Amino acid sequence: MPERGPTLRRKFPEIALEAAMVVFAVLAAFGVDEWREQRQLRDFAAVARSAVETEIAENARQFRDTQPMLAALTAQVDGVLDAAREGRSDASLDLSLRLPQVSTAAWDVAQGSQGAPYFDYDWVIRVARAYEGYEGYAEIRRLVLEDYSRIFARRRAFEGMGPQDWVELLEPLSGRLWALGQAHREVRAGLENLSEMSRVRPAAESGPDSGEDAP
Repeated sequence: MPERGPTLRRKFPEIALEAAMVVFAVLAAFGVDEWREQRQLRDFAAVARSAVETEIAENARQFRDTQPMLAALTAQVDGVLDAAREGRSDASLDLSLRLPQVSTAAWDVAQGSQGAPYFDYDWVIRVARAYEGYEGYAEIRRLVLEDYSRIFARRRAFEGMGPQDWVELLEPLSGRLWALGQAHREVRAGLENLSEMSRVRPAAESGPDSGEDAP
């Protein structure tokens, strides 16, 4: 019977080398897969961030375009209210109003995506604060629209309303329109500031190619 010990000892370095090469190949494959997955997530995070920045710019435009109409309506309501407090009735009230159509879809998707951990933390905080300000604005807007519903329910009686009727009808709306105007300006400023920062941020941070080099 041939002796196996000496033969096995002679071949051991060769076997060990082959085993090491197999282990190295497996680890290398895992490393490449992990790098590829991280790169894909970084690319997705860059695309998601770009979508959020586009959404912010559009929301800022909505607030910018609708602010003059809100200011004009507030002035008109205050004028009618002042006249009523002086004992004069004015039934020529135009309650036309266009409010911003704000979207949060891109931000909602970005927050829940697998690319979220790759967002710049300071940027996430700034965006979250801007949208948090919009939530406060939305609550005031809801109250204004409730006042609108109450006023339009009485619109057919405008001609016969006396000064005190106008005071009771418009006082709540006047205060809420003022608060809405304040919130409107604050949200607009926050969105425009974010939009401007996004426009001038370094190119190295702005696209999918900003990730790490391949291993």
